[in-house]
Amino acid sequence: MTALIRTNLPVLVVIAPLFVAFILPPLARRIRLVEALAFLATVFGFGAAGYLAAVVFAQKGSPFIYQLGGWPAPWGIELVAGNLGVFFLLAVTGVSVPVLLFGRGNLTAEVGGAGRVTRFYVLYLLLVGALAGMAVTNDLFNVYVLVEVVTLSCCGLVSARRHPRAAEAAFTYLVLATLGSALVLGGIGLLYLLTGHLNMGFAARELGRAWPDYPHAVLMAVSFTIIGFGVKAALFPLHVWLPDAHATAPSPASAILSGLAVKGYLICLLKFLYGVFGGVLLRELAVHRILTLLGVTGIIAGSILALAQEELKRRLAYSTVAQVGYLVLGFGSLNVTGLVGALFYLASHAVIKAALFLSAGAIQQATGKRKIRELAGVGRKMPVTMAAFTIGSCGLIGLPLFSGFIGKWYLLLGSWEAGMFLPVAAVLAGSVLCAAYLLPVIRAAYFAPAPEEDWQDPGRPQRLALLMLATVVLALGVRPGPFLELARKAAAELLAYY
Repeated sequence: MTALIRTNLPVLVVIAPLFVAFILPPLARRIRLVEALAFLATVFGFGAAGYLAAVVFAQKGSPFIYQLGGWPAPWGIELVAGNLGVFFLLAVTGVSVPVLLFGRGNLTAEVGGAGRVTRFYVLYLLLVGALAGMAVTNDLFNVYVLVEVVTLSCCGLVSARRHPRAAEAAFTYLVLATLGSALVLGGIGLLYLLTGHLNMGFAARELGRAWPDYPHAVLMAVSFTIIGFGVKAALFPLHVWLPDAHATAPSPASAILSGLAVKGYLICLLKFLYGVFGGVLLRELAVHRILTLLGVTGIIAGSILALAQEELKRRLAYSTVAQVGYLVLGFGSLNVTGLVGALFYLASHAVIKAALFLSAGAIQQATGKRKIRELAGVGRKMPVTMAAFTIGSCGLIGLPLFSGFIGKWYLLLGSWEAGMFLPVAAVLAGSVLCAAYLLPVIRAAYFAPAPEEDWQDPGRPQRLALLMLATVVLALGVRPGPFLELARKAAAELLAYY
């Protein structure tokens, strides 16, 4: 039995949360059992991701290939747990565990009774399973299916809070995400017409022979892909759905949306860009310059928009727009160093944003305050919560000894190595602007006079979740070791044929 589970881990890590999501609705009246099953599903996913990472390390980077139904590619669907796949799997499962822990006993106040909480867990597990599928799938159409599962799950999570603003934000997200899905599907359709394959490896080989004869069709496919995933990942200026969606969603939903859902779309974009189109084609069509320009614009514009926000969660939401810019900037570097920076920063930002949104949610629930100027003295009233927020802020700014510094450092080196100096200036300016919109929150929390209200840290599971995330931010900053090496191998794998 153990050997059977190990052999089928690449598919089990995807279907386990989906299966648990399927059986939860009849158990809605037993909310503790629902919470336990959801938590066990995410813990299993984390253990499976760790085992797959160990296998890939032991095989010196050789991927763990799983063929569904025993049908080999290109006829069958192929799951590939390579360096990139297990890297993102570790990020997804590693963040989903503390976020789910934070929701235990806490969601009722945000979403309602046991039935609504159960539906929240169902959507949460559907989202986690689909993100795991994005990590390992090697099939273009399956990417589209998983993207749709993530999109619909996110819409449900945004609307989980019973508030008119939440319904409006979910509807806006659904409309724009549908447009993005149509563009992604159009790009996949063009690739299939050009290559005759949906398997990424076979499509890449055929595209290398076909694109000189059909350059305009290939350019359309690249454009549809970038714009489609750009809408879904809130790449500036396609970000208009994100601030309302992330600001109005329940705290665990905001954490998972900003921390992981956006990253899932970017991982899919990365697979398309490097796994299908390839570095040579990206350079020939100057796509890397477009990505660099979009990244630089996103960093500066997102940071300035965040600086103008008075509500804490909206400031964090606009900050996500800026951070997406860093990742797209790294995608356009076309060198290992820049891709290492983008991948490491992707995982780092997932942990940081989860910590920041959960902390902000705990503060908002305890104080009833939304605006930053109303949070004077909260650091002394809620020390654990504010400590997690401070550590996350230091990581997002990119201070040494915090995880964000490692990612930004490699992004700087990658841009310098590529001879692009505008991105270097943008990364530095973005860090300064990030400090400008996060440090005032910390200053007010610790140094402004505290009110007389009896604000307190949340319960034990919530405190534990915040401490887990803060510890990871510090650990990745001080000892990035194996995770950085995995990012380096994933980057080298993406550029192996360039």
